[in-house]
Amino acid sequence: MQNRITTPQSKVTFVVLGYVAVTVATLFGALAANVTTAYLLYCVSLSIVIGIGSRLFRGEAEDRVAPRPVWRMTSKPTAGFVLTSAFVLQAVSTGVSAAVAPDNAPVYVFGVLFSLAIAAVYLNSSLRLLRGRENSGIARQPH
Repeated sequence: MQNRITTPQSKVTFVVLGYVAVTVATLFGALAANVTTAYLLYCVSLSIVIGIGSRLFRGEAEDRVAPRPVWRMTSKPTAGFVLTSAFVLQAVSTGVSAAVAPDNAPVYVFGVLFSLAIAAVYLNSSLRLLRGRENSGIARQPH
């Protein structure tokens, strides 16, 4: 696949449109069915957006032609650590929601696990990128 998303403007546009699609899918599920269906649609649509984005986004130093390794989610470790933190916070928020909505607690437990799984994927990517940087001699030099 030759089409890559490389400019900051294109990346922001993709993320915004992706979250609009996720929100629409979630609202459709909530209005057409129930909380469980809405959350399932949320998880599926967010997984698709993350999957497509992680395959198409490219950093400055990345090869724009070769496919990205399956484990690689971001071009730099810092981005993965930020996203890991965001998904961990989402898991905590979802857990709090489960405490105040016991009727939907099983759905929220699934949501916590889903968020933690995504966080783990981003964390793995960042740790591997750090190890690769250290192994290639590009490790940070002390100031």
